[in-house]
Amino acid sequence: MIRFDVFAGRPAGKFKKIHGMNLAAPINTARRCKAISEYLRNLNVPQTRMHDCPLNNPGKMLVDIPCIFPLEHADPQQAENYLFADTDDYFANTLGYGTTIMYRLGTSIDHSGFAHHTAPPADPAKWVEIASHIIDHYNHGWADGFHYDIKYWEIWNEADTELPILWKGTWKQFIDFYCFAAKALKARFPDLKIGGPSMAKITALNGSAFPDFLKGCREQQAPLDFFTYHQYSDKPEKVIAAPAQIRAALNEHGFTQTEIHLSEWHYHCGWGSQCGLEREKFLQQEMVGPHSAAYLTAVLSRFQDEPVDMTHYYTGSTGGGYSLFSNYCEPHCGYYAFDFLNRLMELERVGAETDSPDTTILAGKAADGSLKILVSCFKTAQDDLAFSLGADDISAKQWKLTVVDVDGVKRELTSEIRFEENRLIFEKASGSMTVFLELDPQ
Repeated sequence: MIRFDVFAGRPAGKFKKIHGMNLAAPINTARRCKAISEYLRNLNVPQTRMHDCPLNNPGKMLVDIPCIFPLEHADPQQAENYLFADTDDYFANTLGYGTTIMYRLGTSIDHSGFAHHTAPPADPAKWVEIASHIIDHYNHGWADGFHYDIKYWEIWNEADTELPILWKGTWKQFIDFYCFAAKALKARFPDLKIGGPSMAKITALNGSAFPDFLKGCREQQAPLDFFTYHQYSDKPEKVIAAPAQIRAALNEHGFTQTEIHLSEWHYHCGWGSQCGLEREKFLQQEMVGPHSAAYLTAVLSRFQDEPVDMTHYYTGSTGGGYSLFSNYCEPHCGYYAFDFLNRLMELERVGAETDSPDTTILAGKAADGSLKILVSCFKTAQDDLAFSLGADDISAKQWKLTVVDVDGVKRELTSEIRFEENRLIFEKASGSMTVFLELDPQ
């Protein structure tokens, strides 16, 4: 039996709204956009990172610098050389569901086999000029633009892999490019947050890439308002441990005020393309099933007490194992984990404890005294899970329990509940599970 306790009379501070997304609110059809936007609006997504947008919207010239400014030899001072229309529409859809934007300056991953746009910019000063006009278009109205006040501007994506599909140069070349671009953009837009570089190999914290980047930024006095990294894993404990290690390294190099953003992450138990179609199909199913929801909940629950400032789930879009929705705009299991987390955000956080290393728990109390409790159990060895809820002065006469599972269905389990020694107990069989408990005083 896994036991957990909630202490309604023990305030535990505020919840952190860190459940951001990568690309969402598709542009390809009005029907699809409306369906996804309604779901996403319900989640109150605090921030959406703009990366890989052309891959999710084929045929659209979105976000990437080569898409917005396709003629690299053109004059960056002339508005007619920019193609803003598709990105304008995409941002309108995205902002329409109530989020804010992190803009990734650079280019998306290139699976074409040619990687035409991933070489280090031949003229970094011109690259900065183009990026500056993109900022002016979306923040200052340039070229019939907008005043969106986008605060976060990220430079490039996963250059530390040194893979041609992401960055054709060396890591040293990227560090120098980042420092040049970050300093130039910060000088022009001092009120913006400039950061990056969305490192892919941050799990190798004992390697040289991460400290080399920080050392380069320090020596060249480049701004690093926020540090971004990626982590795909099937071991939540590794993901949960990373922010504290990153915080220590940032502090050691003098970046004590730099925010930490996990800008791509997902439950990931293998690279399907390397192990056959049947294995790939299995992995795709795993990535959208109950294990994924439990993993997502475990990480974001524990992140409430870790030094991480934002996460961006990859992705809030449709199709494939990386997406939050099916091709038919149906929510996968992970959607309900986000839904449960969002329901806690406006409540007072209260104390919660468990004796199980496989279980995480968050609890919040509303003004009327009702409790909302989010429990995640990731791949426990037990077949039958029995949860015990011990709350301050709980008794059978005072509370009504409603359970919502990852399929989003509410169930009043009064017939399945028993009380033992002032503890409320119910059972549910599963290897991984994520449940949202609502206890209302009667």
